[in-house]
Amino acid sequence: MPRLISNLSKELVRRGVLRALGAYVVLVWLLAQGLVDLLPAIGFPDWAIQAFLAAAVAATPLVAIVAWKYDLTAKGFLRDKVDVANREQARAGHGGGPTTRVSPQRRSNGSILVASWTDERGNGCEQEFNVRFSVGRDPQADIRLADDRVSRRHLEVYPVGEDWFVRDLSSLNGTYVDGDRIEVRKVEQKLDVSLDREGPRLGLAVRVLQDTQLTARTSHGSQIGQ
Repeated sequence: MPRLISNLSKELVRRGVLRALGAYVVLVWLLAQGLVDLLPAIGFPDWAIQAFLAAAVAATPLVAIVAWKYDLTAKGFLRDKVDVANREQARAGHGGGPTTRVSPQRRSNGSILVASWTDERGNGCEQEFNVRFSVGRDPQADIRLADDRVSRRHLEVYPVGEDWFVRDLSSLNGTYVDGDRIEVRKVEQKLDVSLDREGPRLGLAVRVLQDTQLTARTSHGSQIGQ
């Protein structure tokens, strides 16, 4: 629990939520100072300032939500910069323009994904997939990582033709590649993924199959290191 609170605090700072709330409090205070003199002068009742402060307090959660989701930039309000970067990179990886939408498939066409990780006992594990699979702390996950930093449904890996993609499933601590938080990322031959910035690592490698191998593969391969 302390780690979860620490990670949440870091994410609040990264997304500028605390900064936005601080600026909002200062703005409300400045407006209140001006309204104390202005409202009575133009005939408003004494309770008008209390109503303003109550409305400002009620709006505080909305300010926090907007700050979490959006960044204020020269181009206006945009989605959080990490989310924007991930979407742009995902589009580039898909090979399409801004309107391109790629639907995940359940089964790969002509390739397998080799996943490798270390289990809670320190054993090295490896497994092959030619179908979509999930990673998380949930016992029902295809790859289960028993670590408090890992969400129950942390990420999924899915095929699109012969390509494979990693997608974060709105995990609390995030999915990282080379220290950058991602939402969607294409697996370019090999990709090392961290569940939480300093959490468990998952190695991913794409292996394209020859025609003679396609009918010989099943959905799961062997697991080593037991």
